[in-house]
Amino acid sequence: MTKRVVVASGYFNPLHYGHVSYLEKARDLGTSLIVIVNNDFQAAKHRPGGMKLPARERVKLVRSLQCVDAAVEAIDDDESVAETLRLLHPDIFANGGGTKPTELEIKVCAQLGIQMVDGLGIQLLSLTPYTQHYDWGKPRNASIIAALTGQQSPEHDPQDDSKPFAELWMGDHPSGPARVESPSNEKAMKKKSPICRAASLQEVMHRSPSMLGQLSESKQLPFLLKVLSIHKALSIQAHPDKQRAAKLHAEKPDIYKDANHKPEIAIALSDDFQALCGFRAVTEILEMLQHVPELATLMGGAVQQLEAAAGDEEKESEALRQAYSNVMHSSEDELKNQVQALHDRAKMVVMKDDLHKKIKDCFRLVCMLYEQYGVDVGIFSVFFMNYVCMGVGECLYMAQNVPHAYISGDIVECMACSDNVVRGGLTPKFKDVDVLCEMLNYKGGPPATLEPVELEKGILLYSDPDIQEFQVTHLSIPEGGSQRRLFSSEGPAMALNLCGEGTVTISGETQEVTPGKVFMLAAGTEPELRAKKEMQIFVACCPPEYFRSPCPSPSPTWTIRKW
Repeated sequence: MTKRVVVASGYFNPLHYGHVSYLEKARDLGTSLIVIVNNDFQAAKHRPGGMKLPARERVKLVRSLQCVDAAVEAIDDDESVAETLRLLHPDIFANGGGTKPTELEIKVCAQLGIQMVDGLGIQLLSLTPYTQHYDWGKPRNASIIAALTGQQSPEHDPQDDSKPFAELWMGDHPSGPARVESPSNEKAMKKKSPICRAASLQEVMHRSPSMLGQLSESKQLPFLLKVLSIHKALSIQAHPDKQRAAKLHAEKPDIYKDANHKPEIAIALSDDFQALCGFRAVTEILEMLQHVPELATLMGGAVQQLEAAAGDEEKESEALRQAYSNVMHSSEDELKNQVQALHDRAKMVVMKDDLHKKIKDCFRLVCMLYEQYGVDVGIFSVFFMNYVCMGVGECLYMAQNVPHAYISGDIVECMACSDNVVRGGLTPKFKDVDVLCEMLNYKGGPPATLEPVELEKGILLYSDPDIQEFQVTHLSIPEGGSQRRLFSSEGPAMALNLCGEGTVTISGETQEVTPGKVFMLAAGTEPELRAKKEMQIFVACCPPEYFRSPCPSPSPTWTIRKW
């Protein structure tokens, strides 16, 4: 084995777990670790009030750590350890990330060919999430997105909906990467941290991959955490499986931006979350047809095929494929006539009292979608797909190739890190109807939901064995309460404080947590979260099984976008 000497440095007063974590990571970079401890003269300049321990005591403490092979006192008389580095001439100089290497240190490393590794001590990154202003989002003063980002205003004209607030992205996807506000504490900002304000999360992870743990090689997050605030229905859509995603990306890279699949979950934040998800049972669709002759007209001969297939799962699937494809490929003139007739019927039906609620709900939905999108083939999906209404905390699961559309409400959404969407209706965007009809899972039945597991009082876990890339933990911390939790020992975790106020403490360093606060925890970080006012925190990370898999799903490859 080739010997590689690593040097790390610091004041280490007081010595805490964050230092130990940094030094352990530094040791892993080579075969031996030498630690430079800043001397008393440097300490007096660094902290005029004086250090708690003299340098000789700090050297002894650091030397006692199992990961440290040797510890020495710096010989420098400025703020750097450049001359000590020159004397030791290691292979690697490992920086913790709290302070930027000095010009002298950089110069010495360049002269002697010493590799510089940055950011090993970073345990928490404060982030500014990326806001998406899609046209289906809620107006500024009605949107939870604007509230979380501090962009609501009592002076703002409520009629001004020219800039809706639709989504908050918390991750490193190139279409909306979060920005890094600061390193783990404000003191580090004052000390010229190398993690500059407004750097993209992508850039920081590429500079300091050690915080990603077992994801340090890919330097990417396999998941993306979002908040959605839905005023108008989203498109009829589905997300392709990996094989199809790779094919679509190769054929139409301008539309399908990556080669990854996109399973996702939606956790309701409001009691008015409504969605369409998955195909209804064939018997339900046949029941709908008795009230919707316009749908039967567009289906054509597939109506008889559906009736004949009832009870035979394989035949039902093929008949459903034919029926949905017929409707989605309707001619423009025929579609216009049938949508108009359907809307006229819906306006009358919603006034009746003698119809089953399920039928009336569908016709109410038709009226709403017609008002939003006019003549659109997606309106007929109301009768094909399950109509779901969920309350706070309930969770919907959209697997690959499952058709769905969010209609209204606020949600936390988590997904595999991809932006691949195949659309078929209810959108001004590109509709790939042929691909959509070909790829869908035509198995009828109830929508897939996820029941959270209560790990302990106030802690819910949303996960499923079929979801490889992510799980979401919801913490409810009452006023005055606290939680200390390790979310992932192997990978990073992305956290959002939805509401309430408190603090997060890591290795003795404390940061304020306010509503909308977003932060990423390094792999193996165990924060203490303490609430001054009741806090609701959502944390996404990879499940342990992701790292046990012999060949975990690779993350898509991005090009880093500069800010």
